[in-house]
Amino acid sequence: MTSRRFWSFCASIAVCATLAAAQNLQPVPAAPQPASWLQSIWDLPVFRWLAGLDPVTSAPAPFAPAQEIAQVAPAPVLPPCSVAPLSAIIDPSAVSLEQRTGPVVDLDGLTPRTSKALNRFEDLIEKRGGSLTLTSAYRPEAYQQHLRDVWYKWMTELKDNQDPSCADLKAEVGGEFVRHQLLATQHPVAVSDHTLGIGFDAAVALPAMTTKKKKGAFRISLDRIAHLAGMMRPDIGRDPVHFRLIGGRG
Repeated sequence: MTSRRFWSFCASIAVCATLAAAQNLQPVPAAPQPASWLQSIWDLPVFRWLAGLDPVTSAPAPFAPAQEIAQVAPAPVLPPCSVAPLSAIIDPSAVSLEQRTGPVVDLDGLTPRTSKALNRFEDLIEKRGGSLTLTSAYRPEAYQQHLRDVWYKWMTELKDNQDPSCADLKAEVGGEFVRHQLLATQHPVAVSDHTLGIGFDAAVALPAMTTKKKKGAFRISLDRIAHLAGMMRPDIGRDPVHFRLIGGRG
């Protein structure tokens, strides 16, 4: 009996020694370090909530290059042009003439005598191998006033105007000046041979021809032919294409 107790005691001692050795082999956990003051602030709920925001949506938009910003910037608004636009044409007959393309020629408004003189003039030019191209004839007063407005706007207000605000109006009036074949040296008058129906404008091409006489030959001028037809040029220097009825009455 004593022997058995002895061996049981020895076995118990061996088991306890083994357990103690196994416990000594396990790693001892490190002692917790006290948290810093910055970590304590960062652990507050409000900062933990901010940390959970999406960085993509909260990131600021990148700055565009200066050149790209300049391209998308709207153009500056120009101030209005200081020159008033052309007056509107209201008279129906003047509107009808203005809407025509090319030279505006109205023969219906010429007086009977002027129409006969024009026909004789054309015949005499053609017989001498020349050609006549009408560029203007009768003009209603409202249409004549329109030509006066175009001439005045162009020559006195827009021809040398460099204001960017007036660029569109300058192009419009300049086109009108050319289309109506106005002359810088001839300001259309208020009451003219055109409004009276006793004048017309014509481009005449006449070859150098002569009429033989017994003692030689002489050249027939354009003005001589016009006189034979009953027409004349009242102002050759400033308006060489204008012809009017001699006597000035229809």
